[in-house]
Amino acid sequence: MPGAKLDGASVYELLSTEKVTHTAGVPTVWLMLLQHMAANNLKLPDLKMVICGGSAMPRSMIKAFLDMGSNVRHAWGMTEMSPIGSVAALKPPFQNATGDARLDVLQMQGYAPFAVEMKITDDAGKELPWDGKTFGRLKVSGPAVAKAYYRVDTNILDEDGFFDTGDVSTIDEDGYMRITDRSKDVIKSGGEWISSIDLENLAVGHPAVAEAAVIGVFHPKWDERPLLIVQLKQGQQATREEILKFMDGKIAKWWMPDDVAFVDGIPHTATGKILKTALRDQFKDYRFPNAAA
Repeated sequence: MPGAKLDGASVYELLSTEKVTHTAGVPTVWLMLLQHMAANNLKLPDLKMVICGGSAMPRSMIKAFLDMGSNVRHAWGMTEMSPIGSVAALKPPFQNATGDARLDVLQMQGYAPFAVEMKITDDAGKELPWDGKTFGRLKVSGPAVAKAYYRVDTNILDEDGFFDTGDVSTIDEDGYMRITDRSKDVIKSGGEWISSIDLENLAVGHPAVAEAAVIGVFHPKWDERPLLIVQLKQGQQATREEILKFMDGKIAKWWMPDDVAFVDGIPHTATGKILKTALRDQFKDYRFPNAAA
């Protein structure tokens, strides 16, 4: 419990001196911790488990913790769910998975525990398939899921008793759910959805990138296109072309950001999540250089 001091050095000192074995936090905290450890060649031999919530851990971050001997778990939920909705534990047939196959599972937010049901739907409420690729609005039901807000006389569940979480996700055939965006953050380009979280986590894998955020920016033809906003690591350099080349081939061509903007810092909420509203305000007058009017 480091209080207000969530910088890498302070978190490392607490984990190290108290010989912490299990810890939990948002990706921003673990990003600063790993950068501090890498810069100073530090270890955490007692750390056995890292739980992450709030937003998705980049694949490179998961691998960094696994390489230092720590297990990693995504956890997802909401206050309205009291609060657990899923945990990314390795259930059969994945418990013995290694390498990229293990990372593929650990990147997801996991499967629902007993008494929680999930489904994904389109905007019209039509249920979508569990194929790990189709993503839609994530809805949940169960005895611990709220059906109304305090002193608000409105039922917040749909006709089947499901609560709309406000998240956009996929669910695969094994029941593993993966958050791809908040519904307010998903980029709608030419009538199709693009996941800002997938683009952000891919960009952070570039060795010069400290943190990345993606927002949708107006485009005269496609309505919205992704703008990648990058904060570089201290002392590192990278060009727009180098970052886009790093991402090329790892995502669909039409998902590729139309431009990269470099900033000195990315704003966060009090809980460490990227503050997309501030970025949208900062770039509200931005126009893509090659977009025809």
